[in-house]
Amino acid sequence: MKLPLKKNEYRLKAHTPHAIIEYACEECLVETKYLEQFMNKSYFDKLCEERCPNYGNKWSCPPYAPDYMKFVKKYEFIDVFMLYIKLEQLDYIKQEYLKIKAANSILKSRMDKALRNSMNENEFYISTGSCRLCKSCKKKAGKSCAYPERRTYSFEALGINVSLLAAHLFHRDLLWYKAKNLPEYTSVVAGLLTNNGITDIKVIDRLLELK
Repeated sequence: MKLPLKKNEYRLKAHTPHAIIEYACEECLVETKYLEQFMNKSYFDKLCEERCPNYGNKWSCPPYAPDYMKFVKKYEFIDVFMLYIKLEQLDYIKQEYLKIKAANSILKSRMDKALRNSMNENEFYISTGSCRLCKSCKKKAGKSCAYPERRTYSFEALGINVSLLAAHLFHRDLLWYKAKNLPEYTSVVAGLLTNNGITDIKVIDRLLELK
């Protein structure tokens, strides 16, 4: 199994109504099969069943999400992206938990939009969370998925341990808000599936287009 093929880091800015927020994007290209070592589908399905209200209520979530290796079988490479914001920049927000919420909103919206606008007809992406193509998933109304060919999944839904993945590829921990203590930064992880080994430049270009 080959080691990561390349790694890059970029510094970017998000323009919000209250401040210009700096964030970082770390990128690592690997063969799709390289991430199999981080897979534990049954464990994360069970975790979702016990702790997440989306379990069984979204087509993009367990138990409906496929396992990672089946999902990526058409693709040779995955470009993994980790975006993070240092939370000290959000001192204009008084409540600590709301700082995390605001930062995650900045990162998730930018990452998913950049990946969606970067991919071509032969590529697909793994999103920062459950699919958000519909305002409310049709599963909640007992209906079929409205966009089965465009439905996205998170790494976790596919059974990937993102904490191990981030530590291994980027040497960076996922930090959490615990006991009302604000972590140094918050982050999101997503990926672009491709058969072309060069994809990061177009994703960064899309991120730069977002103010």
